[in-house]
Amino acid sequence: MKTIAIGIFSMAFLLVILGTTTLMGPSQAQSTNVNRSANAKPAATPVKPAKHPLDKGDFKVGFSPVTKAKQPKKAMPKDEVAMLQEIATELNQLIALPRDVYLNFDKCGEANAYYNSESTEVTICYELADQFEEEFKTISKDPNEVEDMVGDTIMQAFFHELGHCLIDVLDLPATGREEDAVDQLATILILDGSPEGRNSAINAALEFDVASRDTDPGDMAFWDEHSFSKTRFYDMLCLVYGSDPVSMKSIVGPDGLPAERAGRCTIEYERADKAWMRLLEPFIIK
Repeated sequence: MKTIAIGIFSMAFLLVILGTTTLMGPSQAQSTNVNRSANAKPAATPVKPAKHPLDKGDFKVGFSPVTKAKQPKKAMPKDEVAMLQEIATELNQLIALPRDVYLNFDKCGEANAYYNSESTEVTICYELADQFEEEFKTISKDPNEVEDMVGDTIMQAFFHELGHCLIDVLDLPATGREEDAVDQLATILILDGSPEGRNSAINAALEFDVASRDTDPGDMAFWDEHSFSKTRFYDMLCLVYGSDPVSMKSIVGPDGLPAERAGRCTIEYERADKAWMRLLEPFIIK
């Protein structure tokens, strides 16, 4: 539960950042702050923006009416509701929804995270955090580092499933594999322009590297909708490097991103970022 809390607070912070920097770019956000300080004029009373014409729903915390109809007593602990409410509040100020979407934690009987289009629920399973913790313990003996890595990976899983949700609810096009597209979105959202964002994305990518180590070649599901874990690891590292090649040059090498791939990563990042921002722009509350 503690590691899930870390991930949720990380997401709440990121969404605050997203509302001011992602859609106009980190450099613009910084210059805006500088200009505000330099002018030193009293801020005008903010005018409440008109309601977005497409905003007819909300992100809500808990279980949907569809799920409650099947399991009337199903509920989340109050502390978890409070944590997720921070995320829901920020998302509601950022994205216009045509219908309600429900966010929850649940005990699923397996390590998983998923979006259910029937009930419009994004669910993070407790078992997934447990799996991530066991995986990261194989590469780090520092409990604090393991907690950070688990929190960052839970955040990636949430944004990944949020991507599936947005494609469904907003009726967005997805060319190629949807799984790859929402992996890109999750990474782009984590990469907020800060060193912390880049480190979080690397931590999330590491989970795919660790998960790939015990894969039996005979059990590889070539038919699966997901790319192989090792491929997802390299794809995420490529976006991290492409977002800031100067700061991230240390991840290029034999144990990280191959130099042969790195040369194309700036363009890959720019195209993925542009594509997702263009798709979401009509639904952004300004």
